[in-house]
Amino acid sequence: MKLRRTPVLVTAGITAALAGVFVADVVVEHTAQERIARAAGCRLQARGPVTAELSGTFAGLRALTGQVGSVHLAAEGVRRADTDMDIKADLYDVTRDGGMSGGRATATIPYEALQKRLADSGDAAAGAEGLTVGGDAKGLTLTGTVGGLGLPVTVHASTSATPTGVTITPTTVTVLGRELPIATVRGLPGASGLAERLAPRTVDVGELPEGVSLTGVRTTGAGLTLDASLAKSSSSDTDGNRCMSA
Repeated sequence: MKLRRTPVLVTAGITAALAGVFVADVVVEHTAQERIARAAGCRLQARGPVTAELSGTFAGLRALTGQVGSVHLAAEGVRRADTDMDIKADLYDVTRDGGMSGGRATATIPYEALQKRLADSGDAAAGAEGLTVGGDAKGLTLTGTVGGLGLPVTVHASTSATPTGVTITPTTVTVLGRELPIATVRGLPGASGLAERLAPRTVDVGELPEGVSLTGVRTTGAGLTLDASLAKSSSSDTDGNRCMSA
């Protein structure tokens, strides 16, 4: 009877031990995620919620060794150069003291925030004055009415990343169902004012943090999204240490 019962007791013991490890991992992971989220919110000065997710098996227990692993961050309400944006980032080989081997990130400027930024800056960027900024499958759009007759127009614009922002270049204007290249609009009688409003403009998002490089820009359902790469870094910077110890 004892011989038959021993495997059952051993199995029960292993199960209990694994359950204990799992619970400990969950607790440590939750604590690590909260700490990383606080540090990210501090560095980004986010005004909205900030979340952090660790990836991989037993990510919480790994954090006890100083090696956190991959981290996904999401922060809302980050303000740079008078522009509100939402940031998402994937950081690789993160250490407990804030170092990483690199990563990638996106910063999404909602169309409403982009339109406000253009209006507040005094730049009627890409003809945005009086037009509503949005996006579709072709890229950035500006829609509204022009002229004394209030003719409805849709302007399509291409976007490209600069070292510190994005350049908006109108490409076509659709009016009364007819799509015209911008060069053609400039040659139309009485359309010089509209053509001037549709000159290429650059929206500056300010000096980027060290190690962050813009790699592209695209329109999404949420807004104008800037893609960026993140270089390898350590925790040697004062600001990083201050935030990690917060």
